[in-house]
Amino acid sequence: MKYLQILVLSSLFISSCAMNAPTASAESNDFTLGKVQAQLSEGMSSSEVVALLGSPNLVTSTQGGGEAWTYDKVSQESESSSVAGAGMGSSGNFFGIFGGGRSKNSTASKNLTLIVKFDANGIVSSYKYQSIKY
Repeated sequence: MKYLQILVLSSLFISSCAMNAPTASAESNDFTLGKVQAQLSEGMSSSEVVALLGSPNLVTSTQGGGEAWTYDKVSQESESSSVAGAGMGSSGNFFGIFGGGRSKNSTASKNLTLIVKFDANGIVSSYKYQSIKY
């Protein structure tokens, strides 16, 4: 009986630690804030921008024969964790196995928008980005 209690408590401890990993539900693409900040620069060609960030969501014409490319990414991150108690609780559960555990769920949304302006020769003349987390 003593070995069974140790086994049950050990497995509860290990499983509660493993359940605390965050998961991301955003669609996978290469357009990230870190990549924009570290690798995008004025003077790049349009083909270099496509190789770096992929295809834009929206392309519009600008004065002077250039283009403005808009990239927009909306993502959600969710994190869930649960903790099971050990020992006899106030609800009468033995070792917290049959209920009585606590769980926590949280969700955060992120929006990243980038506008890249190209001159008439297809060279990046300027860019602006905005990152919002809510």
